[in-house]
Amino acid sequence: MSIALSGAAPTYAAVPALRFAVDGPALSSLLLKAQSVDPGDPDGGDNNGGGNNGGQDKGGRDGRDHSRNDGNGPERNVRNERLDTERIVQDILSIKRECSRYDDVYRIDCLRQGIDMTIANMSDRPENRDAKKILRRASRELAAIVKTYQDDDAAVLEVPGTVNPRFKKRRTYHAVKKASLPRAMARANAVVEEAATQLLRSAENSERRYAHYQQISAAVDSTKTLLRSG
Repeated sequence: MSIALSGAAPTYAAVPALRFAVDGPALSSLLLKAQSVDPGDPDGGDNNGGGNNGGQDKGGRDGRDHSRNDGNGPERNVRNERLDTERIVQDILSIKRECSRYDDVYRIDCLRQGIDMTIANMSDRPENRDAKKILRRASRELAAIVKTYQDDDAAVLEVPGTVNPRFKKRRTYHAVKKASLPRAMARANAVVEEAATQLLRSAENSERRYAHYQQISAAVDSTKTLLRSG
């Protein structure tokens, strides 16, 4: 016996001697059940779930649950951005703490080199592109201030790699002239303030990026406390 699954009436193979051990009502019930099967779903399952389990479809007709986060989606990107931003902020704050230990005449060069080291530590994520550009500009302007007011008669401050645990490298800081210190500090302060402002402006078109740049901007702006002579 063959049962048509397309909804047509059942047909029987031409076998004259064939007998069915099924009474009339039971056979009718069997045929009705077979005809009720959707030909597009050979397992007789619920199309919402697709396939053998007949469950609800959460992610498509393949029956897989696409609503779960596999760790590679937007949530992971946001988490990485947050960690990246925290690292940048902590680098800047560590430089602020280090430079505060030194005589005022060395602080501009200390801050300048600290910004350079912070940039070197920053990842190459596209979100950091504008921040790097702004910080590089600030570093160049601070270097120009040090060069303009440098005191060639003052001792060069040599710093061992153990001073700042976040930047384990030896470096030297140059002093600016005592007499020119107020002017040099005022110019450096303006550079820092402009960098902090530019960081905020560069992220105005992205709410998510603004939240991260706001933290970096605040850290940069806090270094102005280093630039108060007297």
